[in-house]
Amino acid sequence: MKKDKAHFIAFAGVMFALIIVLFLLESFVLTGLGVTACILSLPVSIALSIYDDWKKSFLGGTLLGLASCLFCLIMASFIIYANPLISVLPRTFIGITSYWTYRGISKLTGKAKNAFVRDIIPASVAGVVGSVTNTVLYLLAVNIWMGSIESSLTDILTVAVSIYFPIELAACLILVPIYTKVLKKINHTLITKPEKVTADGENVVNDNMS
Repeated sequence: MKKDKAHFIAFAGVMFALIIVLFLLESFVLTGLGVTACILSLPVSIALSIYDDWKKSFLGGTLLGLASCLFCLIMASFIIYANPLISVLPRTFIGITSYWTYRGISKLTGKAKNAFVRDIIPASVAGVVGSVTNTVLYLLAVNIWMGSIESSLTDILTVAVSIYFPIELAACLILVPIYTKVLKKINHTLITKPEKVTADGENVVNDNMS
């Protein structure tokens, strides 16, 4: 099997568009509360980071950060968070911590006969780790790059930690295993091309497959 780079780039573009749509949907639903909880977009980003190899582990978090930055630039009330050091940089680590958590636990549960233990638990724990990484690093970046926090901002961050974080945590725990399974199927059918063996024993990519 060989990875098709063109298909992967197209796939990454589609995932970025999906994350933006989910981000906008979340914002419209929660717009009256002043903070956008990543209930749907964060689990997609984590799943996108752990479904394949470590070289792509940064992809999901980075796409989520770019979507967040774009959203903050569009929405004037969130413009203070458009700084890439706040909206993008912390989220590049989401997939990295999630990926290695997923791989480490998968090695421990890989031989289990129970599908829940073998497949669901590693992805769920990775989702929890990714959610914690997102919240901790994002709030740390806000504190570092925005200097002293005013009372209004403190109130917003309090709401983010006390209300949105538990919701995001639960969403990642449940949804990441589902999204990971779907992405693995998409990767197998759309991004990875099967190779065929010629008469002289050489492997060539079947360009008719997509």
